[in-house]
Amino acid sequence: MIRVAARLLFLVFSLFFWACTPSVPSGILSEEKMTDVLVDIHLAQGMAEAQSENTDVARYKYIQAVFQKHRITEAEFDSSMVYYSGRAEKFTFVYNNVVNRVQAQAERMGLESVEKQDKFESLTSEGDTANIWLGKDFTCLAANPVQCVYSFQMKTDSTFKAGDSFIWRFRSQFVGRSMNNEAIALLSFQYETDTVAAVTELVGNNAENELKYFPDKSIDSLNLRTISGYIYLPTNHDADKPKPLLISKMQLIRMHKRIEEMTQDSIAMSSSLFHLVDECVGWLHIKPEDYKDYAISKYDPKFGEVVEQDLDPKKRYTGLRILKNRRGNKGSLFVLETNLDTNVWNQIDGELIVKNSKNVARYKKS
Repeated sequence: MIRVAARLLFLVFSLFFWACTPSVPSGILSEEKMTDVLVDIHLAQGMAEAQSENTDVARYKYIQAVFQKHRITEAEFDSSMVYYSGRAEKFTFVYNNVVNRVQAQAERMGLESVEKQDKFESLTSEGDTANIWLGKDFTCLAANPVQCVYSFQMKTDSTFKAGDSFIWRFRSQFVGRSMNNEAIALLSFQYETDTVAAVTELVGNNAENELKYFPDKSIDSLNLRTISGYIYLPTNHDADKPKPLLISKMQLIRMHKRIEEMTQDSIAMSSSLFHLVDECVGWLHIKPEDYKDYAISKYDPKFGEVVEQDLDPKKRYTGLRILKNRRGNKGSLFVLETNLDTNVWNQIDGELIVKNSKNVARYKKS
């Protein structure tokens, strides 16, 4: 009987000890406390950005005021950031609460949400301009060997087209002050024939980052195989290391190459030169992969109507448009069959049109 009672007493004490054990290690802020602190830091940094001068000093003072309000030290906050950023589920829970509370406060103050202001926010994964991002929406980097890099890789599929352009967008926010608060972002593209192209960008504090990539003409006809990218927070600072870096609202915008139109704005000349000359002619050498987007419109006397004729894939075509003509009509888009090796140019009866009906009218005679 005594043994049973002892065991029950031990079990009760064990359960009591387990219940009183904190869910986070000693010296680490609880999820609720961490949420409160991060919300105030978001607001403090916004107030600092509103200062007309010396934003860095104002930001430091405001954040220190947040630490004083919550009676914590900067070291405790830094340790907590490292702890939560290494635990995806906990960090997701905390940061989602932060975003929701900050957004709710902004709406109460009559401010538009960031989502409503973002012209790319409503994009889907389909269409000529699409948000194809499949990774997580946010992450946190810390200046240690384990948590200093965020990377992704994406393989292409049939929805990608030759000549696609891309924008990798995300917000960055350092939590705390350091002379070395700076990260590096890279966006890389691997094409068939193992051709590689890349763009890089420095990532600063409280910034809307955009890595824009537009393929040059030497590779815009190649098929893209993979897209990869990374954000790196340097760890080689012994004394003043960068503070934890919050990355949020990640998007990867894909833009299909538009059909080129021969207009005054699409040729490389200044407006002053255009107004000076009496005549101006624009040329467009049509690429074979774009033949499907064009047709030749001409009158067929046999049927007594205008018909559309597809471009012959075995031939090469050049469009010629009269952009300006002080002595006659302008606006017509003529089509020539060309052989640039022998410098032979033969005009074809008819006009070059874009198959998209909304553009056809732009190429008729004025």
